[in-house]
Amino acid sequence: MQYQLLASDFDNTLVPFGEPKPHPAVVRAVKKMQAAGGRFVLSTGRGYCVVNKEQLGGIRFDYAITCNGACVVDKNGTVVAEHPLTNEEMYALVDFCEDYNYPLQFNYRDAYYAYCEYDALKSFYDSLPKSGLTCLDGEDQDRHLIDMPHAAFVVMPPQELARFHEKFGHLGLHFMQTGGVGRDGWCCYDVVRGGMDKGVGLSDLCEKMGLTMADAVAAGDSANDVGMLKAAGLGCCMANGTADAKAAADRVIGDVREDGLAALIEELWFDGPKAVPSGRDLGSAWDAMEKAGVAE
Repeated sequence: MQYQLLASDFDNTLVPFGEPKPHPAVVRAVKKMQAAGGRFVLSTGRGYCVVNKEQLGGIRFDYAITCNGACVVDKNGTVVAEHPLTNEEMYALVDFCEDYNYPLQFNYRDAYYAYCEYDALKSFYDSLPKSGLTCLDGEDQDRHLIDMPHAAFVVMPPQELARFHEKFGHLGLHFMQTGGVGRDGWCCYDVVRGGMDKGVGLSDLCEKMGLTMADAVAAGDSANDVGMLKAAGLGCCMANGTADAKAAADRVIGDVREDGLAALIEELWFDGPKAVPSGRDLGSAWDAMEKAGVAE
């Protein structure tokens, strides 16, 4: 069948982690697909406010699924669909992180605001190579008086999840670990409303566009892509992807460092050869992200 859109994750799907932008072959393939009528959808854990257009290498997305599905925008940043956190959910995170001095930020339309431990979060982002991520000092805790955030980001020891759920489990917040365990034993978590993931964002977008999920192809590489890979008409995991992402996908395609996404576009939109892994051992792209503690 002729698919109508391609929803692609950012880190380690569109762009190899640590590199400044997509490879030229990927940029050419995406633009060629768009010229033929296909829609390109960027799907990321990042908020729209930190989607750096320079990091896209000249690609202009038609839509973006941001904050792990909690906010979908068009190419101009206009909200198409959204599922922001509630006051109760936001204050539960603030209360918990303040009690134990855990870094906490909220992802708003205009910027990331650190509500707890701003200096720690700012230093963390400064240490990430070419990530384009940063945050503002929001420790006055008044940004939510304008509008509510779509997601949160927390850094804490993994065993603390059980403590949070003992107190606030009735809220059903969805914690998604990004990256591996840091040298201090702490982990990074994206937090959205219960039931929210990139698959929900893709469903929202398809409904707004008058399409079905069968019209959509999704490509990703990690745990926060699982919902999208399962929901799309065709879910494709990169060869450098994690085991859970591969299990959720319909098929595995080439490594991000070998332009696997470009090969997929050529196959599906232009009757090119089937996009398959090369079988070469390139090491784990995910290892670099585990060391950095970030995945979007």
